[in-house]
Amino acid sequence: MRTMKLFLVLTVIAAMVSCTGQKKTDAQQQDSSTVASDMHTSEMVLDYKGVYEGTLPCADCEGIKTTLTVNEDNTFVLISEYLGKKGETFEDKGTYFIEDGEVLVIQDEEGDQKYFKLMEGSLAQLDADKKMIEGEMAPLYVLTKVQ
Repeated sequence: MRTMKLFLVLTVIAAMVSCTGQKKTDAQQQDSSTVASDMHTSEMVLDYKGVYEGTLPCADCEGIKTTLTVNEDNTFVLISEYLGKKGETFEDKGTYFIEDGEVLVIQDEEGDQKYFKLMEGSLAQLDADKKMIEGEMAPLYVLTKVQ
């Protein structure tokens, strides 16, 4: 009987030691295992290639009618027509890339860059520091996808 009690006590102790050695808190389990991060970016989820149009603000004219075509081959065409100024239409061509999965960077043939925030069905022009334009004029800096 004494042997049976000793065996039972040793079994219980062994079970407790083995469970205690492997028990981890939730934080330890999360730290020790690889947690897949949510890598969804605008670039991945939005169909951003296509044609965008809008009229951007202009300091000395009625506005700048703008058409930006973002092509499949990482090229773009930007047509800017200065409204109220006859014959002032400019066409820029170049390449583009996506930065941080969120910002469309267009670079013309001279190396000048412009920045746009990828959004659902539109592009919002960003300032030179890649920040959203703020204030009451902000909605005027959005190009809407038409194709």
